[in-house]
Amino acid sequence: MVLDKSKKQRYEIIHYYDKNLLIASKHNKVFVKDGSQTKVIELPEPNLNNVLGKSRVLRRLLRLDKCNVYPTADGLVIIRQGIGYHYSYTNHALTKTLELRNCRNMLHQSIARTPEGYLYFGEYGANPKRGAVPIYRSIDEGQSWQVIHEFEPGQIRHVHACCYDPFEEKVWVCTGDFGEENLIVAADKDFKEIEVIGNGTQLYRTCNFFFTESEVHWLMDSQLETCYHLKLDRKTRKVEKLQQLPGPVWYFKQTPAGYFTGTTQEIGPGVKDQFAHLLYSPDLKEWRTVMNFEHDGLPKGYFKNGIIGFSEGNVSDQDFYLFFEAIKGFDGQSVHVNASELAMLV
Repeated sequence: MVLDKSKKQRYEIIHYYDKNLLIASKHNKVFVKDGSQTKVIELPEPNLNNVLGKSRVLRRLLRLDKCNVYPTADGLVIIRQGIGYHYSYTNHALTKTLELRNCRNMLHQSIARTPEGYLYFGEYGANPKRGAVPIYRSIDEGQSWQVIHEFEPGQIRHVHACCYDPFEEKVWVCTGDFGEENLIVAADKDFKEIEVIGNGTQLYRTCNFFFTESEVHWLMDSQLETCYHLKLDRKTRKVEKLQQLPGPVWYFKQTPAGYFTGTTQEIGPGVKDQFAHLLYSPDLKEWRTVMNFEHDGLPKGYFKNGIIGFSEGNVSDQDFYLFFEAIKGFDGQSVHVNASELAMLV
């Protein structure tokens, strides 16, 4: 099965999609499509970057394509090139809210939201000196941020994601990458009570979680070791290793038809073949390959690993977008898909 290239869109990232709203970005522009109208928000950019950013290859090399956009009740949280912004739907104002310490952007799907509207995210950067790594919280829809927790210097490299667990009503945090830096933390909303899960090995290196009433699931993100699906029993806190995966996993999508995820094309023993795999599971018991994608061949260290991303949106929606980095025929582009149709291909 090959995706219909006629359905490709030239948005580099689809951050959010439902039947009423599409939020996307390309270079330093954010696109908000609501019905038949599209609003374009242009983010501040140095003149040199504006010139260099006209080339997709240079955007990849310089990471000028990277951007995080998260919808809130009254606007957008936007993070790009180390600066946090709030965009107001009411007065159409773009306001600077935060300067990150040691990173320019986070991974996608890494902002947690609680039912009362609290937002959380942690810094994701190279952090070569292993300085302290903050987790930020906003209680006003991203108009301001405070450090709610800080990992001590030398404790971790960076935060992969913050995720809200509706069953335990906690914020789960996953970190990486080497030695004992791979932690899974479950905390109350004020980070007063913190549970550390795991022993810091690559088994606990992940980028996200699937929450069910009785279990917490994660998929390993390790190019260093063979990756597995792991399951934690909520009552006993026992962790069980499940299915082996063909490569590291960064992003996922939960739908009424089941669960989708993508393995990345990186360099290392954890990558078992030359493909980025789009995987599907109806019930978190077995993962099957829907389709495979090839890396486009540019050097990975400079021009990115092969990545399959997923738009965020309502869990009840069947439709969503895939977006791609360094994937042959799809780099820097996105495709609209239907979960039920993809599931039927397995």
